Amino acid sequence: MSARRNQTKKFQGEDDQQISMEFVFPQNRLKIMFGFFLALFALLLIRIFYVQVIKADSIMALSKGQHMVPVTLQAKRGEILDRNGRVIVANVKATSYAIDITKLKNKKGIATALYLAIGESIEYWEKKIEQGTGQYTLLARDITARHPMLDTIKDPGFIRQPTYKRSYVYGSGAAQVMGFTDTEKRGLAGLELMLDSLLRGIDGKTYMRRDAVGNLYYSHEIPVMEPTDGHSTMVTLDIELQRIAEYELSEGIRTSQAEGGTVIALEPETGEVLAMASWPTFDPHDRSSATPDAIRLRGITDMYEPGSTFKLVTACAALEEGIIKPESMVNGMSGSLKVGDYEIKDSHPIGKVRFTEALEQSSNIVFAKLSDKIDDFKFYKYARDFGFGIILGIDFPGEVAGSMKRPKQFSSTTKKFMAYGYELGATALQMVNAYSTIANRGVMMRPFLVKRIFGQDQEAISETKVQRIRTVLSEKTARTMTSMLTRVVEYGTGKEAQIAGLPIAGKTGTAQQLVNGQYSKQDYTASFVGFFPADAPKVAMIVMLHKPKASIYGGTTSAPIFKKIAQKWITASRIPVSDVEKSNEQVRKRVQDSSIVPDLRGLTFANAKELLHDIGLRIKGPQQGTVIHQSKKPGIWLEKGKSIEVQTNMMAIPESQAKSFSVNQTHTISPSKQLSKPKTSKPMPDVRGMSVRRALAVLHSSGFKARLVGKGKVVSQLKSKSDPKECVLMAR
Repeated sequence: MSARRNQTKKFQGEDDQQISMEFVFPQNRLKIMFGFFLALFALLLIRIFYVQVIKADSIMALSKGQHMVPVTLQAKRGEILDRNGRVIVANVKATSYAIDITKLKNKKGIATALYLAIGESIEYWEKKIEQGTGQYTLLARDITARHPMLDTIKDPGFIRQPTYKRSYVYGSGAAQVMGFTDTEKRGLAGLELMLDSLLRGIDGKTYMRRDAVGNLYYSHEIPVMEPTDGHSTMVTLDIELQRIAEYELSEGIRTSQAEGGTVIALEPETGEVLAMASWPTFDPHDRSSATPDAIRLRGITDMYEPGSTFKLVTACAALEEGIIKPESMVNGMSGSLKVGDYEIKDSHPIGKVRFTEALEQSSNIVFAKLSDKIDDFKFYKYARDFGFGIILGIDFPGEVAGSMKRPKQFSSTTKKFMAYGYELGATALQMVNAYSTIANRGVMMRPFLVKRIFGQDQEAISETKVQRIRTVLSEKTARTMTSMLTRVVEYGTGKEAQIAGLPIAGKTGTAQQLVNGQYSKQDYTASFVGFFPADAPKVAMIVMLHKPKASIYGGTTSAPIFKKIAQKWITASRIPVSDVEKSNEQVRKRVQDSSIVPDLRGLTFANAKELLHDIGLRIKGPQQGTVIHQSKKPGIWLEKGKSIEVQTNMMAIPESQAKSFSVNQTHTISPSKQLSKPKTSKPMPDVRGMSVRRALAVLHSSGFKARLVGKGKVVSQLKSKSDPKECVLMAR
């Protein structure tokens, strides 16, 4: 019994131990499982931290690369206005076209649409598309011409980006002063370069979201860094007077067969530059025409020996020092004077005459002899005080100081030759500024071009103050000199500058040019400098011609140009003219209330409308498409409020056809239809005077083919005999 009891206890003990073990094991498993899940949760937290914090930037960039496309929001470059608020340089809405090669479906169809809208050839655009890489490849930048085919493309890889294009409203008007920009809208020349940091603004940035199909769209959830537009600038130029000066200069160069020329006009009382024209010139829209020779603003960059216009300095020095009077008798030696190994000659020989008559006939001999009576240092001082041999400080890049010998460098003949404008180098700006000093009663002003800088709210944040440089001579001497210069125009070599009822004070100049160290008998500089009205000067102006061939004399080449410019200016402004005031009143009012018609061809209707609105004109025609014809010729004067009728390429393309055109992955243009042009009965656009690229765009938009000979500007066009839809363009 005892043994059985012990055995029973043994079994009971084993059962109790088994029960105890069974109770312990579940508890351990729970701890193990809890620890496992805790470790897993910790790993997940670490992974989340790694992804969302440590690798957040790179993953976000990858995500954006896959689902979002970065887009630059282009800042509008500041406008440039003339002194009356007319827009000279503006911005017009444009579109840049690009592709995402990874999403592009219909390369052939897009190439065809680009050909029809912009020009070039289908093969040209196909090649550009084939060269595309990545998610953004630019095909065409800042295209202002619109075409319905481009607007209706639905290919997921085709990108349209709104941009702005720099528009030079008056074409080549004031081109050297305005300058131009590169494709990125950075200033490269002129005021565009000088004021680039103010004009360009700050671009903004955002992203466009890509959906599952590949289409791009803006999302309100995505933050946008808005662009900051550039500052606008007002210049001292009067663009209408500038255009008058440029036109008359180009006509004068043509008739005189000169190689180049300059016109600069200043307001004597302030030093403001009213006009600054230089020829040859260029069109800022056509970079191929912007050669170094055309870009150069000759009036401040080029030195020349001024010849007889410098006699102003000699005469003023002698008058101010009391050495001579207008009525003093002088001897012109009958036109010939021997000075050492040199002989000084006069084109208009005189004998014994009054000093004022010697100036009228521009006697080199009288002024050479007069210089002997003026002390070397005083002669040099007067020349320096008038601004020769030094920088005047105009707010424009490229001004040169000219050259002038110091008294210690004078030879026995230096002063004699300087007395009538040789042995020194001057700029056209220095010369007209000297005459402007006389017009301003002996007080010299600093010439300047930039009048105001405007802030974002169009309030002036900076304004150039009129700056007086120095008093060069007394008011009495200035008035005496004015009277003598008036007689030069009335009785002397400047007769060709006469205008009935308008007193003009001025001086002619004819100077031989140095060629290979010798004074040439063929190459001359012809000039006329003066101011008007002589009794109350409003404008001082120089007209200078480089190497005229028809006539070498300033009195017969430059003076007539001066006269024509002055005649139109007194009509365009309210300068009083006693004898012709009544007869010119209606003409003056008409010009004051008029604007110069810009070239609208190649612009969209919306851009053309905006452009005309800025200058007080209206537009009539189809509300869509690109302008291919305009009823008023570019460059003519048109009364403000009048309308210009235009034709656009939408008149030639049926609207139904335009709307039905779509390029996507399910719609393919057959090769036979890609080259076909819409039927039209409209006349061929006149593209003469346009740049080649602009001409091609207008012709293609109008449904015409083009064949090009040469490069540069289109100078003529002919309809092809073999194909009435083909135009042959001659360019140079």
